[in-house]
Amino acid sequence: MKRKIYLLPLSLLAVFTVVTWSCQKDDEEDVCKKFEFRECEIANACCPTDGGNCYYEYGDQKYYCDNNLATDLDPDGCDAAEDQVIGVICGTAKSADIQLVKAQLRELTRTLMKEARMLSVCH
Repeated sequence: MKRKIYLLPLSLLAVFTVVTWSCQKDDEEDVCKKFEFRECEIANACCPTDGGNCYYEYGDQKYYCDNNLATDLDPDGCDAAEDQVIGVICGTAKSADIQLVKAQLRELTRTLMKEARMLSVCH
């Protein structure tokens, strides 16, 4: 009977240790991926795991989405930031290519948002 009393706290400690170890914070709290298009410079698209606004990074400049500006047509509030970064990285692209770039950037942003939400469970 005493053996069972000792096993319960040990098994609870083991479960707690596994959960704590698997949810350690990384130094990197943003999920980022490079965005490349044939006629554009390379930029980074990032979404923080703490629920903050996503952003696009080119050089030293960051272009932030704003959840407060979200609408039915722009549910993430990223329209203005997308336009700004595309204007900078795709200055010589044709207008038809700009629409394609915007669609690809929007899709990448949604993917990063999903990844950031998944990772935020442990943070």
